[in-house]
Amino acid sequence: MPSVTDNAMTLWTWPLAAAQWNKDVIDMMFGAQRVVAARLPTIAAAMQNPLAADHVELSRMVTEKVGAFTTSGKSIGVAGDAVQRAGSANAKAIERMAQGKLLWPSDWMRLAESNLAAAAAVASLPTAALAPLQAGVKANDTRLRR
Repeated sequence: MPSVTDNAMTLWTWPLAAAQWNKDVIDMMFGAQRVVAARLPTIAAAMQNPLAADHVELSRMVTEKVGAFTTSGKSIGVAGDAVQRAGSANAKAIERMAQGKLLWPSDWMRLAESNLAAAAAVASLPTAALAPLQAGVKANDTRLRR
C-alpha cells in the first residue's frame, strides 16, 4: 500500500507520467503492428493446413492476451476499490455531520488520506492498465524479430 508521500508524488508527477504513457501507447501500437505482421503467415498457414499448423504459437496468441488483459483488469479493480473506500469514508463523514456530530482533526486526516489514495490510484491507472499489455507486445516483438 503506497504511503501518503507516494500518493502525493504520484499526483505531483502525473503530467510527466501522462506524457510517458502517450509515448508508451505509440510504441506499443507500432510493436503490435510488427507482431501481427509476423504472426499473419502462421495464421495463414494454419488456415491452409490445420494439422501442420504451429499450434504452440497459435495457442500462445490467445493465452498471452488473456493473461495480459486479466492483469490489466486487476489493476483497474484495485483503483476502483480505492475510489470505493474513499467514497464510503466520505459518505460516513457526511452522515456523522448530518447527525450533528463533530469530525475531529484525525477524522479529517483519514478522509484526506483516503481521498488522496483514490486520486493517486486514478492518476496512475492508465499506466498500470497499460503495463501488462505493453510488456506482452514488447516480449513478442523481440522474440518474433529473431
